[in-house]
Amino acid sequence: MSPIDEKLLEPLRQGMINEIRGRAFYLEAAKRSAHPAGAKMFTSLAHDEEGHLQVLQQQYQAITKKGQWLTLEDARHATEPAPELNLFPEGPGKDLPDDADDLKALELAMGFEKRGYELYKRAAESSQDLTAKAMYEFLVQEESRHYDLLQNSYHYLKDKGLWFFQDEEKPIFEG
Repeated sequence: MSPIDEKLLEPLRQGMINEIRGRAFYLEAAKRSAHPAGAKMFTSLAHDEEGHLQVLQQQYQAITKKGQWLTLEDARHATEPAPELNLFPEGPGKDLPDDADDLKALELAMGFEKRGYELYKRAAESSQDLTAKAMYEFLVQEESRHYDLLQNSYHYLKDKGLWFFQDEEKPIFEG
């Protein structure tokens, strides 16, 4: 593969790694959350990461097989099986420490989302292809939305001891 092709593939590879790790992290955080609302939020984020991974995998496949980008909608709704890439020979690793509580999980998750945001922002800024740029800008918005939700949840949980969902504009109470 020529060097220019590697420049196209590297953000896709790194993005897939981030999304796989993020999904595994969120599923573990959901399982260990002390509150059903926290588990629900982490599960929802894991589902989003799976969707992002689908887009990145389909783009990777389109670039490596056809030499062109898919539109965001085509990548999101592709029915062709995603390529099997050996990104983690021994599994995605463990990013959530055994002693982490919900606040620590939220704090770590904000770091993941910030790094994803920065990766996709750099890729969008350096992309010459408008279709690729649109996909990366979509992912930038998604990472930013996740970060905001996590940050609001972190501060609300820390200050009030309650879970907060941005889209509901109110705390999530038990019962």
